[in-house]
Amino acid sequence: MSLISGTADALLEQTLLTVESLNSAGSQRCVITRVTGFLEQFGFSAFGLTRLQRLPGAEPDVLLDAWPEGWAEHYREAGLFRHDPVVQHSLSVRDVFAWDEVPRDYLNDPKAATIPLEAAEFDMREGLCVPLPSALGVGSLWLGSARFERVPGLKRAVRLLAHHVFQAVEALPPTPAGVRALSVREGDVLAWIAGGKTTRDVATILNISEHTVGEHLKNIRRKLGTSNNTHSTVRALQLGLLRL
Repeated sequence: MSLISGTADALLEQTLLTVESLNSAGSQRCVITRVTGFLEQFGFSAFGLTRLQRLPGAEPDVLLDAWPEGWAEHYREAGLFRHDPVVQHSLSVRDVFAWDEVPRDYLNDPKAATIPLEAAEFDMREGLCVPLPSALGVGSLWLGSARFERVPGLKRAVRLLAHHVFQAVEALPPTPAGVRALSVREGDVLAWIAGGKTTRDVATILNISEHTVGEHLKNIRRKLGTSNNTHSTVRALQLGLLRL
């Protein structure tokens, strides 16, 4: 039975199975794959996990990056964090909320008002945010979609999932300061390269150009502070960003 047309009990059961599967996830890529498989049933095509320390001027740490290609870079380079109405609302509430439930007062900032339009260009018109406040700061699980199914019990399910995703990531080998999470596509590219494929092979498998593969590998080296593909593979394995 589809979870969309099924019962709340069926949804809870599937959520618990996903949570249990996270216990054996040995890398960020593995966590992303298992969470994505669950979320796709409801129309979510992207998600991210962040943590914001309670320090003046702090920027969020990106713990998992499963956003559409290019969104994380655009978001960071355009300085959208301090204007994002979803971020601002997440700092003042504890319950799961849909993006369209954010009070419109946050949109009085002209830059904030453009963010939903910019996200829509990356096929993220709707979404949920799960605030995870703690003594050290505020973690958040962000779910994005063109349109998601608002089934009964979904908010409860993603709250349960969010806590365990956070725990699964925390259990991975610590990522040194300054090292950023790989995007889903970067993880895909590096996994194929680590498996012995050439850039041409990877381009064919992922249906992208060789130039794009090269750009992903360049971004991976920049994020990991490495000098070549072999070094990137070893470093990603050490950091738990990749599992062969």
